[in-house]
Amino acid sequence: MTPEDIAQSLIDINPKLDRELIIKTLNFVIDAHKGQLRKSGQPYVVHPTNVAKTLAELKMDTTVIAAGFLHDVVEDTKYSTEEIREAFGTEIAEMVDSVTKISDIQKGIDRTAETFKKFLAYVSKRPQIIAIKLADRLDNMHTLQYLAPERQKAISKETLDFYAPLAHRLGLYSFKFELEDLAFKYLNPDEYAAIENHLQFTSKEREDYIQSIIFPLNIKMNLEQLDCDIKGRSKHIYSIYEKMKTRGCKIDELYDIFAIRIIANQITDCYVALGYVHNLWMPLYSRFKDYIAIPKPNLYQSLHTTIIGPQGKLVEVQIRTKDMNETAEYGMAAHWAYKFNLKKEELEKNMDWVSKINRMQKEIPNSTEFLGFLHESLLPEDSYAWTPQGKKITLPLGATILDFAFAVHTDLGLHCLGARAAGKVLTIDAPIPIGETVQILQSNSQEPQETWLSMVKTQKAQASIKHWLRKTLTTQSVVLGQKIWQKELQNLKISNVNSPLNSDICKAFKVQNISSFYENLGKGDIPLEEIFTFLKQYSDSSYAWSKLKLFNVFGSSEETPISIGYNERFLLNYASCCNPLPGDPVEGILKSGKGIEIHKEDCKILNKIPQEQRLTLQWETPEQAELGQKCVLRVEATDRVAIEKDIFNAIARHNALVKKTIFESKEGRVNGRVDLLAFNSAQIKNIEQSLQTVAGIRKVTVL
Repeated sequence: MTPEDIAQSLIDINPKLDRELIIKTLNFVIDAHKGQLRKSGQPYVVHPTNVAKTLAELKMDTTVIAAGFLHDVVEDTKYSTEEIREAFGTEIAEMVDSVTKISDIQKGIDRTAETFKKFLAYVSKRPQIIAIKLADRLDNMHTLQYLAPERQKAISKETLDFYAPLAHRLGLYSFKFELEDLAFKYLNPDEYAAIENHLQFTSKEREDYIQSIIFPLNIKMNLEQLDCDIKGRSKHIYSIYEKMKTRGCKIDELYDIFAIRIIANQITDCYVALGYVHNLWMPLYSRFKDYIAIPKPNLYQSLHTTIIGPQGKLVEVQIRTKDMNETAEYGMAAHWAYKFNLKKEELEKNMDWVSKINRMQKEIPNSTEFLGFLHESLLPEDSYAWTPQGKKITLPLGATILDFAFAVHTDLGLHCLGARAAGKVLTIDAPIPIGETVQILQSNSQEPQETWLSMVKTQKAQASIKHWLRKTLTTQSVVLGQKIWQKELQNLKISNVNSPLNSDICKAFKVQNISSFYENLGKGDIPLEEIFTFLKQYSDSSYAWSKLKLFNVFGSSEETPISIGYNERFLLNYASCCNPLPGDPVEGILKSGKGIEIHKEDCKILNKIPQEQRLTLQWETPEQAELGQKCVLRVEATDRVAIEKDIFNAIARHNALVKKTIFESKEGRVNGRVDLLAFNSAQIKNIEQSLQTVAGIRKVTVL
């Protein structure tokens, strides 16, 4: 076909396209890819032409189709983005640049992550480029058989992890189903073949069954004079596989692989049709979903109901208007086309998920974590709840109150105590109550704990907690490192005048700055022997070195102890061999990456540790940090299963030490007493507030 023929074929699909620009772009692409062949042996220009045809079918405008033609030029030919800009203008050049992979300087996961970050940074400006990316991937998947098996699997996995969910997010379901089936074919060829063979073998039986649903439906709609179009289909191979995997059954035990679609003229007709469907067959009300009243984030609208059809088989029925069906076919792309002319604020609302991803790029520098967050953000969001301000928050199924809090705002998540919803107080690890208004309870003194990581399901919450823990750990490591350093200076009688310069310290321990040195020392990454060896040269010469043998230096009664307490809490690890408590005489051992392992002074394990590797410690006094405060809590609660366990979990989240507990249950009531040892009054206050969020707790009193 000549460029003129190709241009005409695209205009036949979308008459509003600019013929002159398409022909100009085609001539440029043919010249740029001259002599290049695909793995299939076809001229390379076939690929961008297929991409452009798909974009035309999505009713994209000429600039998007031109960018589709040019999408591989910068990556695979001698031409640069600047040359594209000179020939076709800034808008088309930016779209081409957005879908161009990061250079080969970066490899593997890092390259994939940076390529997606670059791409998504452009999406908020010009969301149509997503259609280019999907059309490109879809055509590549159709020629995957020409690649080596390892490349087939790698590309298929990426498709299943990112591109199919991206199509779902946009409501491009035809893309989604086709991408899933193609990827599944290469990732699980045996399972794919088994399902495909079963569908082919039972195609006549399946078609007859679908007609047994459609025929009475058509009669009913005609009798009621309801104008609508009714179609039936089997579900796609990958979706059938997912059902089999979820339910742990074989394909011949799976009945709900049929779907009926009713296309009505207007919204009221959809609800009338729903009533007629339920008149004919028994519905499963637990599986009814009204996406017309509450559309999906990708603008998808439809009524979904599952009925018990003939022979007791489950059949899903989807009911929607013609406009809704167009959106279901073309997704957000239908709204990007000139037909709908969405206002800027409406477009920004529909692309809110892109803004969320772009905001998280700075908070998730790790490539693997970012790709995990990206994958999760593209998955269907099956749970939702409302903020008191009326904002809908959608989250994956199984998300918790803590996930909800982080989704609203990071600071709200970091200080979350629990929530109130439907007249109940919910703990931070409780599942969000779907469809309810959720009020987050918070306290500025509340802080994340490592146990929170096991409570949350979303990558944003995971990343925010990890970021806070890393930041706090770094701060505490610096504080502890400074304490250890200062005590070693005192132990070796090194005055401020004789102490080493920061530059000498950094050079000796190969760090960029003094804060990094303190951090490494506090984490236990620098052995005490190395500190002593380095400091020996700075010790006061008048000091009797004969008395400065390692044993005497690190174990003598002259050694100044290091005060430990709340400010180093993440670096204090209580040894299980002797179970030390705040207030006990203790010594410590620096553990690489963990800080100080605390042992009782008379612990037998210490005898096996060289004296020079041990730290003399003392607990901070109440005047210093209120450390080791004894506290008694009185708890009154409604009796229920595991109430005591939930109380202990609430206390454990705040790192307090439970010394003694007494619980009595009588006539549906529980009265309890908890004696504990806390770091300070703020911690006790946090525990009190946390207990008040435990389901069933009626009253908490601090004695």
